[in-house]
Amino acid sequence: MSFDLRAFPMGSVDESKVPLLSVIIPTFNERENMPIIIPKIAQVLGDSSVPHEIIVMDDDSPDGTSEAVGEVQKEIPQARCVVRKTDKGLSPAVIQGYKEAKGDIHLVMDADLSHPVEVLPKMYNAIVKDGADVVVGSRHTTGGGIENWPFMRRFISWGAAMMARPLTPCSDPMSGFFAIRPKVIDGAPLKAKGYKILLEVLVKGKYDKVSEVPITFKDRELGESKLGSKVMVNYIQHLIQLYLFPGSAPLIKFLFVGGTGMLIDLGVISLLLFLLGDNNFDLLGMEGLKYVYLYQAGSFLAAVTWNFFWNRYWTFNARKGSKSSQYTKFFVVAIIAFCVRTALMYVGVDVIGLNGEPWYQVILIGVIFIVTVINYLGSKLWAFKK
Repeated sequence: MSFDLRAFPMGSVDESKVPLLSVIIPTFNERENMPIIIPKIAQVLGDSSVPHEIIVMDDDSPDGTSEAVGEVQKEIPQARCVVRKTDKGLSPAVIQGYKEAKGDIHLVMDADLSHPVEVLPKMYNAIVKDGADVVVGSRHTTGGGIENWPFMRRFISWGAAMMARPLTPCSDPMSGFFAIRPKVIDGAPLKAKGYKILLEVLVKGKYDKVSEVPITFKDRELGESKLGSKVMVNYIQHLIQLYLFPGSAPLIKFLFVGGTGMLIDLGVISLLLFLLGDNNFDLLGMEGLKYVYLYQAGSFLAAVTWNFFWNRYWTFNARKGSKSSQYTKFFVVAIIAFCVRTALMYVGVDVIGLNGEPWYQVILIGVIFIVTVINYLGSKLWAFKK
């Protein structure tokens, strides 16, 4: 189907034209929860006139989860179970679920009743009515919360979320309760590792608007938690991979690249001074001009070129644009920033008279901050604008 989802307010058109919701539930040993959660989903969505299918992606549970779904399916035919015998894990299950889904909206939720089924219509409408591309059931946005968690578990959850915040503005990137338009992940190189598939989608997906729906997270009522030390280790490994992924956390990458560019600048000018010396020469009648000024121009060009390639391919992932045009713009931004730095230092030291220690260092810190902002915004909003 290829609907403009924002054009379908609930109840205003024939049901056959209303976008279909695919609810994807990854499971392992969740037999006890199947006769509870599937009917609740069907009832809530049915009462809200939301056309839907329910897909249980089961990792060949030995407790008979798939058989339990089969029993429920007799009363709720829109539910079905896909038994997965290889490549097991939550993220692989969700990714395969996306391929199995037939809907115009894909929603992922846990099977353990920790996610409130009652907010499903609100998440659906955030896409259908409000035009969101991604909707997150958030514990950390205004109105959200967690029930019956000890302090240490809350602290771990908060810490894990903070570690991921530079990757996305979403307040709860650790949530396992979210909905997306299929186009968000079309062509995205999703990696099926770990338990936090939403974070993978937020970093690698293509979207404009993310909405957050407040939820109160409840601990599971039946079955056993899958959280353990192995999950935490996998999460750290997953975070590292996402931070290294081209285009993620651009400000952090930009600062890192800028630091390496400074080393290139210092290295080139030091090498030229060592090999060629610091002699004087005459240029257009300007006697006593030192070669070091030419060396500075060469080292500056080397640093700008180094920074350009790393920022193009890694920081902003803008490899589809014209390389020559991007380089020209990036060089112009660098020249403007350099001129601003020179002017500000002149005003601070020579005009205002803030020279000597520690004023020189204070001015330099402020100037570096301003120039960094100019470089970053100029690069993001102009040189590498997509």
